[in-house]
Amino acid sequence: MSSDQRAQILEAAASTASGVRDLTRTLKWKTSNVVGLLRKMNEEQLIEIKQVAGSKRGRPRKSVTCTPLGFEFLETYRKLRTKPLRARKEDLDHAAKDAAYASRLVANGHSPFQIFMELNTIARNIKVSSQTSETV
Repeated sequence: MSSDQRAQILEAAASTASGVRDLTRTLKWKTSNVVGLLRKMNEEQLIEIKQVAGSKRGRPRKSVTCTPLGFEFLETYRKLRTKPLRARKEDLDHAAKDAAYASRLVANGHSPFQIFMELNTIARNIKVSSQTSETV
């Protein structure tokens, strides 16, 4: 289940008290998809599903409402949607090369993190030695 789908259900549930049928109509999704997503979101405590009293025959009506965690998720989702990721082609090419390099290190039995820490230590020592030679 994607974050977009979660946000769409939360948007629909937050706007009005909705049932499964209402959400299905609003989102124009299959009932089975909506029910499956609602179950997962209920387990994640993003929504709360309650049975509505006074149902007649058939399946009991259920009301879907957002929990405080669901509102927080929705607010954060909206903030992140306003800040799209900006990357140039060169940035993506550089990231792909870095990933390939890390894969080669792992294939040869080296830890990329350990090598990073060693390079960081070397760079810090160079910086410290250049600062001390400037003061002398």
